[in-house]
Amino acid sequence: MTGILDSVDKDLELCHTGGAVATCFLKEAVMSFASIGGLAARICGVFIADKYGRSAALFVADVLILISVAVQSSTTAVPSFLMARFLIGAGMGLAFVVTPTYLCEIAPRAQRGIFVCLHEVAVCVGCLLGLHVSSRDSAEWRWQGIMALAALPAAVQLVFICGLPESPRWFALRGDVAGLDRACASLGLEGETAELRKLVQTGQVSADASSKTQNACSRNLSNWRKHRRPFLIALGLAGGTSATGTYAIQTYAYDLLRVSGVQEPAGLLPVIGWMKLLGALLAMFSSDRLGRRRLVITGSFLCTLCDVLLAFHMAMPAFLQPQLAASCIFFRILSWNAGYGGVQFVAISEILPNEVRSSFMGQCQVVASMIDVLIFQLFETLLFTNKAVTFVIFAAINFSSCLFACRFLPDLRGLSLEEIHADGGAGRSYGVLSEVPAESEAKAEPEPTVIGASKARDACV
Repeated sequence: MTGILDSVDKDLELCHTGGAVATCFLKEAVMSFASIGGLAARICGVFIADKYGRSAALFVADVLILISVAVQSSTTAVPSFLMARFLIGAGMGLAFVVTPTYLCEIAPRAQRGIFVCLHEVAVCVGCLLGLHVSSRDSAEWRWQGIMALAALPAAVQLVFICGLPESPRWFALRGDVAGLDRACASLGLEGETAELRKLVQTGQVSADASSKTQNACSRNLSNWRKHRRPFLIALGLAGGTSATGTYAIQTYAYDLLRVSGVQEPAGLLPVIGWMKLLGALLAMFSSDRLGRRRLVITGSFLCTLCDVLLAFHMAMPAFLQPQLAASCIFFRILSWNAGYGGVQFVAISEILPNEVRSSFMGQCQVVASMIDVLIFQLFETLLFTNKAVTFVIFAAINFSSCLFACRFLPDLRGLSLEEIHADGGAGRSYGVLSEVPAESEAKAEPEPTVIGASKARDACV
C-alpha cells in the first residue's frame, strides 16, 4: 500500500484535502483495518495450526488473501474495501504466525536463522516488486491492477501447499510416531528422529493433563505460570518490534518524505524496498553466525540514532538537507530489517517451548497487532501535530528495546529446540528462561530447573 495509498485516497475519496499532504480517519483506517484483521487471525487462527497442522493453517491463510485481493481490486465502495483490508490482514496475520513456527520446527539447528529469515526475505522481495510497480506513472498501472498482482504468490503457494510436509514436532506433540517418522524422512531430518521421538512422550503427557482440565482458560493459565519467563521475553520482543513504528514509517513513507522536504518522493519509494531486502539478507546470513541477540541490540541502537537525527530535523528543518533526511529514513528501515525483521521470529520461536510454541507465538503476535493498530491509526495524526515529538517517542522506544535485549534476550544459536529447554541452552540463556516447577514437583521440594545455568553451577548448588 505504500506507493498506491495516495491513489486509493483520491479514487475512493477517503480524504478531502484539495491535494495537500494530510490525513484523515478513513485513510488511516485503510491501514489499521489490516492490522485488526491480523489481530483477529492471531487470536483464532492458532487453533487451526495446533489442531489441524501448520500446512492446514497456511492453506486457510492463502484462501483469505485470494478473496481479499479479488474484492480490493474490483470494488469502489469504501465499506467493502475496508472489509477486504480486514481479510488480507487476517490472511497475512495467520501466515506471519504459522510460517515462522513451521520453518523453525523443520530447520536444522545450525541453519535455523537462515530458514526463518527466508520468510522475511520473501516478504521484502514482494514489497520491492510492489514498490517498483506502484512508483510507475498512474496511467500505466492503476492501483487496482497492482493489487491484483498480490494474488499470484498466494495462488502459487496454494497449489503446492498440499504436498508440503507437516512439521515433525507437531506430529510428536500429538503422539503420532508414524507421522513423525514420515515427516522426518520427507524433510531429510533422519538424524534428529531419535531426539524428536522423545517429544512423543511429552505430547502424550500434555494430552493426559489437558483431558483432566477441559477449561481452556485454566490450561492457558497453567501454561503461563509454567513458562512465564520465556513468554514474557517473547512478548517483550514482539511488542517492542511493533512499537518501534517501522511498519507505519514504511507504509506512510510517501507523506513522511514530503514532510522531510522531498518534493517528488514517488521515485524514491523503491529505495525502501531495496533497504528492506538488503536488511533481510544481512539478517539471514549473519543471524546464525553473530547470533540473534547481537543483531537486535545493534539494529535497535542504530534505529535510535536515526530517530534522534530525524527529531532534530523535524524541529529544525535546516539541520539536515532533504536528501540527508531521506537517507536517514532509508537507513533506519535498513537497520530495523537487519536487527529486527526476521530475527524476531527466529528468537521468539527458539525461546518458546515446543508444547506451547504455536499458541504463545499467536498470543505474542496478538499484542503486536494491537500495537500496530494503535500506531497505524495515530501515526500521521501525531506526525502532523508535532513532527519532532513523534520521533522523540520512537527514539525512546528503540533505546528501551536495546536495553531489553541487552538484559533479557538469550543467545541460543546452534542448539536444537529440545536442547534449549532441556539443559538450559548450554549456559547461554543467562538464567532468564527459568520455569516454575509443576505443583507435584514442588511438593517434593526439588532444586528448581534454571534454563541457562551451566552443569558446573548446578553441581555447586
